[in-house]
Amino acid sequence: MLPEARRRAILSHLSQIGSGTILDLSARYHVSTMTIRRDLRILQRGGYITMTHGGAVYDGDAFQQNTTHHIERATIRAAEKRAIGRYVAAHFVDDGDVLFLDSGTTVRAIIPFLREKANLTAATNSMRTIEALFRYLPASDILGTGGLLSSGAQSFVGPAAERFFADFFARKAFISGIGFSIQTGLADSQLLDTAVKKAMVRSADSSIVVLDSSKLGATAMVQVLATAEIQTMVTDEGIADAMRQGILDAGIDLHVAPVT
Repeated sequence: MLPEARRRAILSHLSQIGSGTILDLSARYHVSTMTIRRDLRILQRGGYITMTHGGAVYDGDAFQQNTTHHIERATIRAAEKRAIGRYVAAHFVDDGDVLFLDSGTTVRAIIPFLREKANLTAATNSMRTIEALFRYLPASDILGTGGLLSSGAQSFVGPAAERFFADFFARKAFISGIGFSIQTGLADSQLLDTAVKKAMVRSADSSIVVLDSSKLGATAMVQVLATAEIQTMVTDEGIADAMRQGILDAGIDLHVAPVT
């Protein structure tokens, strides 16, 4: 079995049973424990699993389709997303915070680094984000919006989801998108999900845009926030010098997370 096919098989297996040991996986796929550890590290970098002592736990935050395309999508820029998540948790989240989290993968990358925070309340329209919150922060208060379920993104959208955020208030909203440019601002491709993001921003004391640097300079169909509406942005150290200067010139509080 080719390594890529084996990793997809491991992921499918773990998604069904919840967790597994390295010894069991080694016997199941007829490879060494060293090979299994290497496979698990790759899957962990993609955000699919969490490695434990002697094994791994399936992460409900993973993409459901176990195809090459989705594994590549989760793995590419994973180190940058983890760096952003670690930085945001350290610098922007305090004990007792009430948080709004959108459905983006970069926003979900914050969640594993919140385990040391106490008395958090988090609200989201994303089923995958709810799963990640429950896995990493089971003692926190977790709120889901309800609404029309978008099966592809597994997020709730539509008027019911938007009204949810009109009735609740947060200290911070963490928002992502698929592109940002100085001219067009933060943008996304999903009209209904974008409306929910805007509702989050309206009901939060402050909003923080989180984007890995590959999204900077890209554009998309639907504007989430105009450049003048963005208060704070966190990206990684892959940001180009010209983009960095443009963001600073626009008056945005820019933070660059080191990738380790």
